[in-house]
Amino acid sequence: MSVAKIVTDFRTNANFAGDGEVDLFRKLAKAIVKNSKSLFAEETHGATKYNVSFDLTTGVKTRCEIADLLIVSKSVRFPFLRATFWQAKKQKTSKWVSLKSSDQHIDFSGQFNQWDLLSRRPAVAGISPFFPPSDLLSSFDSASIGSFGIFHERSSNIEVIHSIAEFIACGNPKAKHPTMVANAYFEKYFYGHREVIVRSALKSFLDALFSHQIGAPLVPTEAAHQWLASYVAAKVAASGQDIPAGFFSGFDSPRALDISGSGDGVSILLVGVGDAA
Repeated sequence: MSVAKIVTDFRTNANFAGDGEVDLFRKLAKAIVKNSKSLFAEETHGATKYNVSFDLTTGVKTRCEIADLLIVSKSVRFPFLRATFWQAKKQKTSKWVSLKSSDQHIDFSGQFNQWDLLSRRPAVAGISPFFPPSDLLSSFDSASIGSFGIFHERSSNIEVIHSIAEFIACGNPKAKHPTMVANAYFEKYFYGHREVIVRSALKSFLDALFSHQIGAPLVPTEAAHQWLASYVAAKVAASGQDIPAGFFSGFDSPRALDISGSGDGVSILLVGVGDAA
């Protein structure tokens, strides 16, 4: 596995001016798969605008997609599995980047209800064909289960800043698409079970991903985590691919979930499939 090759492959095939955020995360996922022991189950985006409903912090009921991408990584060391619902954003113009500040913060236009969902992690109700347990997000004791990946250009290179949603600041809860800020000063800190909070560049994000520092630990004794393992296995099987034996070691019947015919808008990226044994 070579992070440098992933970066080069992605930047060669991506076009920041022409690609949308979905195109960008797909091309990044495919570069990861091409240059590492990983697996990508691609979902059709746009056909399903909403897959969960929940009550906002203001008490208003809303609905949105849970995320663009579910990243699950495997390691031979504890915690053996990590997961994060990763929402991709594309920011064409950032005041922080435009100022050419040495600080790596980035401001971006977000969607309030999705930020509220991934940062606060309230109870959810699924919208067909997505039927998760109500505590899918709240069952994790780590905020790393919800995160953002913001694609932007810096010095003519496409970069990604990864941030746990809970550590992203939102300045206007009344706006549908408020300006949010990812704080790169958090890059020096770890959270919970030694996962990173922020990585402010594409290479440092990939380094953390392959160092098993991205995402919240999956716990076999949690029913919602068991459901998530079954969901991932079923989605991968529906894509015509196979998860290596042992990837979900300790989880019950990971292929028991029937999602045949569904298109719920969530793509799956499995990292470290070569470490499944």
